[in-house]
Amino acid sequence: MMERNPVAHNLMSIKPLFITFLMLLSSGCHRSTPAALKDAPQAQPSPSPDDKAKKNEYVPSIKVLDGYATVKDANVSFVYKADDYMHVVVTKEDKFVDSEPTPTGNSPAYRCFHLEDKRPLPALEKGARYFYPAQSEICVIPLTDATEQDFAKSYPEITEAVNLFRQVLSNHSTASTKIKRLRDLPLNNAGRAFDSKFQLRDFHSGSGVLLLTQYTQEADSAPPNNEELTCLFQGLTNDGKYYVSARMAITHPSLPRGIDFTEHIKRDRKRMYMKEGERRLNTLPDDSFQPKLSELKKLLSSITVE
Repeated sequence: MMERNPVAHNLMSIKPLFITFLMLLSSGCHRSTPAALKDAPQAQPSPSPDDKAKKNEYVPSIKVLDGYATVKDANVSFVYKADDYMHVVVTKEDKFVDSEPTPTGNSPAYRCFHLEDKRPLPALEKGARYFYPAQSEICVIPLTDATEQDFAKSYPEITEAVNLFRQVLSNHSTASTKIKRLRDLPLNNAGRAFDSKFQLRDFHSGSGVLLLTQYTQEADSAPPNNEELTCLFQGLTNDGKYYVSARMAITHPSLPRGIDFTEHIKRDRKRMYMKEGERRLNTLPDDSFQPKLSELKKLLSSITVE
């Protein structure tokens, strides 16, 4: 039986992950309107998913000074090296509460900051694929909801993740072991293939953990590569009111360009190839990555939630 990452194994059962881009094609034919209906009130079309997305998406306040950009939106702000990203947009994620006895994916309304990088994704040029290309986003999830009588009951997965995360932060000696069980938020229906460069780190408004990883649903996941490698940060604000999650795309010149450039790396049932990839990542200098891992640490440290 193939060895599985314990976190990946716990999450793989939620539902299949399918990363794809869909081209929405619209076509129509002209039909004449009956005379009796020409003057009748016409029903208005329902808002399309694209209309809803545009309504929930906007550009935050961004000020650039001395090569660094400061993003400010309501009670959240952070600073990043301006050359590392093309632009930033904010999305408002709607509240979701399933009334089932064991709800999956429940969450209060929250915001995410999406930072577009300049990295090519060659695998996506071939169409729909089963893999998890890294994207750069910072999400701030409130841990209170005045519209729900019992937060823990309404959002059991978030509550479980936060409780475990508090255990990780409270006992540094066992943090590296407990982090393997952590289901990072927002839930993404995939598990971490490895945890490299693990470290505890403070940010302006709280404390958290940082590591390099890739997400997968497969036991024989792709080795570290520049399409999937992710710098993950998960943190709690000091006042306990917000969960801060950042998944940032990161690359290294020594890694394969993408999943289709890893075929020469032999997979084995004990996943030694993945352990070797994790070990190699641990030895690479922070400033040899792109963006520099040192710059990502500065970005994450600057996150302020008031």
